[in-house]
Amino acid sequence: MRAPEGLIIRPPSEAGSLLLRVVRGCHWNRCQFCGIYEAYGQPFETRPVKDVLEDIDLLKQYWGDYPRTAFLGDADPLERPAEDLVPIVERLRERFPTVERVTAYARASSLYTKSLEDLERIRKSGLDRVHVGLETGSDALLRFHKKGISQKVLIESGKKVRKAGIELSYYVLLGLGGTDRWKEHMTETARVINETCPAFVRIRRLWIHPHTKLGGKIEEGTFQEQSPEGTVMELRLLVDEITVDGPHLTCDHANNYVSLHGDLLKDKQDMLDQVDEFLDMPEETRDRHYRVVGSVI
Repeated sequence: MRAPEGLIIRPPSEAGSLLLRVVRGCHWNRCQFCGIYEAYGQPFETRPVKDVLEDIDLLKQYWGDYPRTAFLGDADPLERPAEDLVPIVERLRERFPTVERVTAYARASSLYTKSLEDLERIRKSGLDRVHVGLETGSDALLRFHKKGISQKVLIESGKKVRKAGIELSYYVLLGLGGTDRWKEHMTETARVINETCPAFVRIRRLWIHPHTKLGGKIEEGTFQEQSPEGTVMELRLLVDEITVDGPHLTCDHANNYVSLHGDLLKDKQDMLDQVDEFLDMPEETRDRHYRVVGSVI
């Protein structure tokens, strides 16, 4: 019996989920700060629907009735048409009636080009949540880092996803504005969040690992890497600038220097106080903390 295909990456929040590979790699794969699929030598490929359906049957043999959540990968299964996704999600729900939540990575550009009707069909088939790399809301930084989207695309796709009844989970990447554009990075990111009111805002910190093109930008002097303390200041500014009531903010990754978790706006002041308490610590204590946390992907 062949084994079902595994994923390359998944969100930390999906650590206990059944993992179903719907596409291989990333069809965009140009972001300056991301080298994950190049590191694994994985080109983008669309898996035949019949192979994905067979994997669901194989996963049933491995998992039985155990899983409570499921995640679709790799980078952007929502790039596929609704005609492909609906039977995949329906089969998953049929084989695993115990699953309470089905989620997937999705690029804002893929969501933007889908009709509301298609997103509603996908939602009715059983997809509950999409994890979207917002990263930054600044048009200038989106262009610099070659994200292939704009603030307009982020806002309009986010609103459409929510209208379709799908939960929206955003990732924000601290440090993406470097030392000179960090305030713009955070204020424009908050603008997108305030316009779209996602269910989740998940915080990450930029780590420039060897397979990213951003390392070359640093060497040539066109990008100045943010300091550890600068990313903490960014986090504070972001929380302060978010004015919409509803999103849950969480620092659910090991490379965050300050770990905030709370509901906006209810817990906003508590989260700001936590950052201020950290920044009020002696400099040597903060520096030691930065060294201990280190950087991970």
